[in-house]
Amino acid sequence: MIFHKEKGFTLIESIIAMVIIGFAMVTLISFLYPQIERSATPHYQTRAANLGQSLMSQILARGFDENSDPDGGLIRCGEEGTSCTASDDLGRDGTESLPSQFNDVDDYIGCWYTDSVNDCSGVTPASPLSNILGVDTVSKYTHFTVIVTVGYAYSGSMKKVNLSIDTGRYGEFEFVGFRGNY
Repeated sequence: MIFHKEKGFTLIESIIAMVIIGFAMVTLISFLYPQIERSATPHYQTRAANLGQSLMSQILARGFDENSDPDGGLIRCGEEGTSCTASDDLGRDGTESLPSQFNDVDDYIGCWYTDSVNDCSGVTPASPLSNILGVDTVSKYTHFTVIVTVGYAYSGSMKKVNLSIDTGRYGEFEFVGFRGNY
């Protein structure tokens, strides 16, 4: 009688193979998961840079001060009996509520948010970012918060504009621009 040896795995060999594959998967996932999560960071950095550049361009396109002629006119604040807005009075002039009504760089001071529950941490005034970007664009910046501060620099001849863009867990990005009194 000729006996044929059966080919294949026994039950014990199959269980050992599954345990080894399980350990390999746990090890692989523990190394790859943090890399996958960090892979979104460059995307958020790019979006923050685009938002920062867009906002800074819009802000710096405004006048230096409400007491100056717009677009480099004949009268500049600080000259010919015209005074510039005091440091403590920088901000919205009271009649301006929308960015389309803003006439100088310090009107943007405050917190701009995209979510219905803003993360402005007590910074006032707080306004939706859709007022600047438009409703159709704001969906690209979900969970972003922008804090704008403006102050005098270089003996009052310049205004320093600081944008702090918080992207949530992907970081906070700072942008600085200067608007001259010309």
